[in-house]
Amino acid sequence: MRVVMEYERSSGRQVFDVHEQNFGYDVTSLDINSGELRLIEIKGLAEAAGMILLTPNERRVAEDRRDCYWLYVVTNCSIKPTLQEPIKDPARFEWHEVTKVAHYYLAVDAMTRPMKVRENGYGFKN
Repeated sequence: MRVVMEYERSSGRQVFDVHEQNFGYDVTSLDINSGELRLIEIKGLAEAAGMILLTPNERRVAEDRRDCYWLYVVTNCSIKPTLQEPIKDPARFEWHEVTKVAHYYLAVDAMTRPMKVRENGYGFKN
């Protein structure tokens, strides 16, 4: 957050931290001279490379506000934070859905069936 906010301020923009308000982005940045508004989502990586994820809310806002939504990725956060080239309209890329496991199930009869014991070819029983 600090790296991005410093970058935006050094570019002459007014910057507001809104990450706790669940807007779908972390920072609002406004260029007073041009009127350009940036809704900035910030992602940090401990290493020089890796994978970043968007929440469903972040993706929805990125798609709804393609005109002013930006993605800023900061790498090497654990050593020397480095801001990568800011990405305007990240919704234009092919994002892949990540599915979480919501539940596991076990059939009731699986607990009551007798277990089968057989040799597996290595002399062991499984």
